[in-house]
Amino acid sequence: MVGEDSAYINDETLLQQVSAGNEQAFTTLYWRYSGALYKNFLKMVKDELLAEELLQDLFAKIWQKRESLQINSDFKGYLYRMGYNMVMDFYRKLQRDQTLLNHFKQVATENYHHIEEIFNLKDSQALLSNALTALSPQQRKVFELCRLEGKTYKEAAEILGISVHTVKEYFVKANLSVRTYLLQHVDISIGLMMIYIIHHSLS
Repeated sequence: MVGEDSAYINDETLLQQVSAGNEQAFTTLYWRYSGALYKNFLKMVKDELLAEELLQDLFAKIWQKRESLQINSDFKGYLYRMGYNMVMDFYRKLQRDQTLLNHFKQVATENYHHIEEIFNLKDSQALLSNALTALSPQQRKVFELCRLEGKTYKEAAEILGISVHTVKEYFVKANLSVRTYLLQHVDISIGLMMIYIIHHSLS
């Protein structure tokens, strides 16, 4: 079990626990590396929301293949290599679809005023709604407050009457579930773009 001293447990032990389905061990690894990985993604894509979505998808992939995960080098290095490959794959897929690439550039330039041209908003919201049905009631409330309504962890904690730490854990698990659902139902480039569009349409 991962307890209060989980911050002092080495990566190898945590990965063994993750392989056994331990969500707390996974959450510990997420908070251990997500900050640095986010900054690295941001350097590569120059967009805060896209960097965040890539980060969430990276950890969703880790969780998806947790039972067969084999890391022969340090976990941090593994994450950075995986993140780099995800960014390269994302841009390659955009380049293969020149229309999508052009729309993405246009939307970025025009501050997302024509988001419906990239992806049908009604369809994307329906897909997100399906993803949210898999969440527990509390996870869904936290996801809706923090992701869709733009509340901070502190604001969400005050609204729900729970601790900030609990909000963070619910949010990480909700993000994992939603990203996993999207990866299973749409192409990664479209999935990333869909969340990108939904976020800005509600902001």
